[in-house]
Amino acid sequence: MSRTGWLILATILLLLGAGSFFLEGISYVTQETVIDAGPIEVTAEDEERVGLPIWLSFVLLGVGAVALVVGLTRSSASS
Repeated sequence: MSRTGWLILATILLLLGAGSFFLEGISYVTQETVIDAGPIEVTAEDEERVGLPIWLSFVLLGVGAVALVVGLTRSSASS
């Protein structure tokens, strides 16, 4: 991979790692029927949340830092 490819990969991974620190998780809304008795139907919305583990942030930041170092050393080695 070229120097530019490594630096782009490093930037993406570092941004994802830093962004995942600030995300509390991914949330979505489910709708379920509570009562269904003839013409009467009662539904309820429930918000579900899937948390992101903190180790994921550290892994993304670590791999991004390694990719950054590789990209920077490739440029100085080829000069």
